[in-house]
Amino acid sequence: MKNFSFLILALAFFIALPSYSNPTFEKNSFIKMRKRFQKIDKNGDGLLSKGEMIEAHRDRIDKLFLNFDKNADGKLSKKELRAVKQEMKKRIYKFRNEGN
Repeated sequence: MKNFSFLILALAFFIALPSYSNPTFEKNSFIKMRKRFQKIDKNGDGLLSKGEMIEAHRDRIDKLFLNFDKNADGKLSKKELRAVKQEMKKRIYKFRNEGN
């Protein structure tokens, strides 16, 4: 009887599992990740070198300062860092809820 109950529970789990996944969200996430990879992979060899990674992050840091260094002094104040933190929270929230 225990084996039969386990079998029913396992079947119910596998039948319900697809309802919790979101193939469209997963596909879009994969496509975005592939595009980011291709953008960073400057020489197109299908691998990310240390130099390519550093360059990609340099671009991100430049954009960060462009958007949040309001007084253009080349430094981020506590107030400016709080603005970065709030923006990151918004982006994470949006990313987590894109598939819903």
